[in-house]
Amino acid sequence: MTARPTVLLCDDSRALRMLAAGQLEEAGFQVVGEAGNGLEAVGQYRALKPDLVLLDLVMPECDGRQALAKILEVDPDARVVILSSLGAQSDIEECLRMGARSYLQKPIDPEAMERVLHQVLA
Repeated sequence: MTARPTVLLCDDSRALRMLAAGQLEEAGFQVVGEAGNGLEAVGQYRALKPDLVLLDLVMPECDGRQALAKILEVDPDARVVILSSLGAQSDIEECLRMGARSYLQKPIDPEAMERVLHQVLA
């Protein structure tokens, strides 16, 4: 049996992390860590080296753009998928230029999430 892809889930909303973690587990992914702010996200990435990162744009202490830049400094090949609310298109485009692999709109559609994450892993 092949190992399930590992995911680091980064969002300041504990409720969203809980919901997304359940959706990820059902889709065959393993949530290996969670972070509630950008600084935690970078630290967790360094410690866990997950296959994928789901990264919210709007977080305290260090926002998603800053965390993305720091994660890519640690690992230029990091597979980061941005989570964003509607109306953040320019922020999403900036993150994609910086090196994010894709993005998902909130609220997260479980089928879209599974499809995007598998595309990013391919």
